[in-house]
Amino acid sequence: MYLAAFLFAVGVLLLLLEIFVPSFGLITLCALACFALSVWRAYDTAGPTAAIVMGAVAPILALLILYFGLKYIPRTSAGRGLVLQHPSDGGAEMPASSSETYQVTAEGGTDEAEMRPLVGKEGIAQSDLRPAGVATIDGRRVDVVTEGGMVDAGGRVKVVAVEGNRVVVRRVRV
Repeated sequence: MYLAAFLFAVGVLLLLLEIFVPSFGLITLCALACFALSVWRAYDTAGPTAAIVMGAVAPILALLILYFGLKYIPRTSAGRGLVLQHPSDGGAEMPASSSETYQVTAEGGTDEAEMRPLVGKEGIAQSDLRPAGVATIDGRRVDVVTEGGMVDAGGRVKVVAVEGNRVVVRRVRV
């Protein structure tokens, strides 16, 4: 009977492992095999009554363990890294990141009038501009496009035009 309980515990652990390791159902099949073997082992050692009890109790107990495990996993330090929380659900408010550059218009685009003052300002390429990439201009991250040439990350650039939502830059030679 101890082997039946052990196989049941292994099945539950395999189901929990399936949550963290993508196996496309292979680990779940192994867990189901462990549950079936635990019922068979209970029948083999204690008779049909034990097998019926194990067959009825095992799925209910497994579902309860999974339910409470999944309910409390997001509250653990490891679970917080796996499960996203909405700020209204008690998660911490996310500070604005440095990649948030300008206000978005109601239509979903960037307001050209807010980006127009960047013309003539210099900045640093944060990524390789081949020809598009990201640069820090006036203390803000901006998606930019070069006039055609490539600029390595860390290179100095100057904004030469703002066309709609495109910020066109040119490499600054020192």
